[in-house]
Formats: sequence, C-alpha cells, structure tokens
Amino acid sequence: MKNDITVGLDYSHNNMLTLEASSYADFTQFLFTSAYKLGKIEAGFYSLDKVKNYNAIIMSIPKNINLDPREIEVLEEYVRTGGSLLIVGSRGGEHTNRTNINELTKFFGFEFINDEINDSVNYVNLQKRPLILNFKPHYITENIKKIVLSSACSLGTLKLTKEEEKNVKVEVIVRGGLNCWRNRFDGKQWVEEDCPKVPMVLTSEYHNGQVAAFGTLSIFSSLGREYGFSAFDNDIIIANILRWLTLDVSYEGKVITIDIQRDLFHWGDSIVKQKRWNNLSDVINVSLKYFKDNYKTIMKELETVQHDRYQRKQVKKTKIKEPEEEEVLSLLPKRKKEDLDSIISAIENISGEKYERTITGDTEHSSEEIEETIRVNTNLIGDLPEDLNTLTVKELKKYCSKNNINIPSAARKADIIKIIQYILGAD
Repeated sequence: MKNDITVGLDYSHNNMLTLEASSYADFTQFLFTSAYKLGKIEAGFYSLDKVKNYNAIIMSIPKNINLDPREIEVLEEYVRTGGSLLIVGSRGGEHTNRTNINELTKFFGFEFINDEINDSVNYVNLQKRPLILNFKPHYITENIKKIVLSSACSLGTLKLTKEEEKNVKVEVIVRGGLNCWRNRFDGKQWVEEDCPKVPMVLTSEYHNGQVAAFGTLSIFSSLGREYGFSAFDNDIIIANILRWLTLDVSYEGKVITIDIQRDLFHWGDSIVKQKRWNNLSDVINVSLKYFKDNYKTIMKELETVQHDRYQRKQVKKTKIKEPEEEEVLSLLPKRKKEDLDSIISAIENISGEKYERTITGDTEHSSEEIEETIRVNTNLIGDLPEDLNTLTVKELKKYCSKNNINIPSAARKADIIKIIQYILGAD
C-alpha cells in the first residue's frame, strides 16, 4: 500500500467513531497496521483547502447536532472535485440521532432511512443482527462470503433526473435477505413492516469523487465478536471499502481468460498500436465501462433489434393460407393438346428419346376435361420446393414415381423438371 494515504476522521459532530474509544480498538489497530496516515477533523468542514488534505474522510453519523449549510457545501465540493467519503449511519437514521445527514447525502443520490433492520431467519443470536449472504459483484464485495450488520438502518436510493444521472451513479452492492423486516418511524410512530432485499451498503460515483455508505457503527466494534469488526468477513469489507475510496482501483484488476472473436481481437490490437495504449486490457476495460455506464440504453436498443428480428422470422414461418380449390383452378392456365405435343416434341428433339403421350386425340379437350386433368394433377403426393433445381435427379424421379408421371429412364434433370412443371401447370 502507498504510505502517503491520509484518512481523516470527523471529531466535530459528537461522532461516536473515534480512535480513542476502546470499543473500536480493533478497527483503530487495523488503521495503523495498514499504514494509513490518520488525522482528526475537530474544527468542522468549513475550509475546502483543509479538507482536501485528506485522500478520504470517515464521517460517522452526527449525534444530536446538525451539519452547518457551509459544511454541506464544502463536503459536496470536496467529493465533486475528486475526494472520497465514507458515511456511517446508525439505527433509527436521522430521527433517532437527531441530525440532518440526508441534507448532505441527497447530493450523492441516497439517504439514510429512519428504521432498524431485522431478519427473522438469518441472524446471529438476535434478529437485529441480520446475517448477509448475497452480494453484488464489486471491488468492495470481493472475497466476501458473510457479514453481519447489527443494529443497522437501511438506505434508500433517490430518483434522479436525466441531467443528474450524467454525474451521479448509485449502486447498491449489499442487500438484506428475503426475510428482512424493520421498525420504521413513519413521522408519527414506529411501525413494523417487511422489507426483503432492502439496501444495506451502497456506493455513489459523484462527478470526480466517490462515496460509500452503510447504516451501522457496530461493524467497527471490538466488544461483540459475533457481530463486530472480527465477525465473519466484516474486517475484509471495511478494508475493501477503504481501498476503494483511497486507491486508484479502476486500473487494478484480476487476470481472467476470455474468448474474443478473431476479427475483434485484431481490430483491438490495431487500436492499441495506433493509440499507444498499454495493452488490449485497456480497450476491454474502456468498453466494459462504457457498457456499464450506458447499460439501460444499450439493452433497450438490443431488445428492440431482437424483437424486430423475431417478428421477421415469424412472418417467414407463417404459411400463406391457400385459397379455396375453385379459386386456384380459376387462376390456372387452360392447356390444349397442341401445347402438350409442342412441349414433348421439343424435349424429344433435345434428348433423342421418344416420350409416351398421356393425352391422345386430335380434337381439343373441353374446358371441363382440362380442369379435371388439372384437378387430378394438383392433388399430387408430396411437397416440392419453389425451385425444382434444388432437387437431385433421384429425388425428382422418386416424386414422379409416386405420382404416376411417366418419364424415360434416361431423361435428364432439365427434361424431368419441364415435365413436372407442365403437369403442375407452371410451364
């Protein structure tokens, strides 16, 4: 770890999380052994220049005191210009702690809820100590399997305008289980209600800075081994949060193996050489970052394309309803004996074979006779493709055999097709 990372702790708002408190001795020891330079902020947040001396600031929820409007203004600008902030709430949120912390957090797209979270199934000794087992993939949740968040309030995400969404990206990375319930102050009284998958830990990328937040001080405690700093993976998630806030983790990564289409690989490799990037990983990370930042828009476009493609497929698959038999007959051309003689004679000249006439007589057939011949021939056995050339000679002969169509044994493919087309009235 870099040895020039300075972390400031807020001491100016009756904060309970302090370096001297014996109840947080394990956390304090962790800070020192991790080589962070520590500072106490005792004069409040009135000077942006002084606040900027810290790579990150840890603010536990103020107790029985409000943040001054000027302090809120300074902290907002500190984060906006690249600072990092960890805000730690406590059970009951603003109401129980009698403060106005949400006046600050609203800039970052979230708020602390006036409640205390319980779990009726997964908990450690008491239901107010919910055991969390499911985590969203994130740098902060890496290597985390279980944490316990005792006496915690939940967090709520705020609805942002499209303009605000350009500079504020809130991500809930830890949620309560399906059996969570809470005591919530509704403005008049405390009420019990179910709250499955309630947000418990979140991050906010605000302009050039970043914020992490959760709703319990007990996670830092040295007094309760079953729910405090040393319980399960509580110490790991705190370490991950501080690393995420203080290090440039956007350029750190895990080595993975992925399959890339050959053409995309060569294109990406050419970009690396042209733009003098370090390696192809830079291109992939930029692409994934863009996809993440524009996920909703991209997925909506993809869904539209897929829907249109599906509709076109369905149209192709849908069979055109055949008209009634009489309508088909009315559209078929009327054939005469001379037509058949002319076609067969032409085929005989080309092939050198003599074909047997299936229609005899010197006189023209009546329209009724012709229609009857066509009626019989249109009830043939087996389906044919639109382009008969796609069939082999063997397949064509098999079709003729099934439908009693006489053809010479040495007939060529083109001759057989012409005979079939004539029988079908297509030639």
